[in-house]
Amino acid sequence: MTTTVEALANMSRRVARYFHRLFSPLFRKAELTFGVTIAIPPFIKMELHYKKSFESPANDNRHARKRRTA
Repeated sequence: MTTTVEALANMSRRVARYFHRLFSPLFRKAELTFGVTIAIPPFIKMELHYKKSFESPANDNRHARKRRTA
């Protein structure tokens, strides 16, 4: 039973790592835009826009993990 649980835990970590490697470049190149428009016709119209680019990762100074071979 414990080997089954260990195998499932290892497989879930591998799957999570695979999805992170697959989708990480997509999110790093993403842009987030947010806009709000408030209008009181015909007198006032106000627009606020915010744009954020995610080109560099937040943890760019993190070292790569050393892999151990058994």
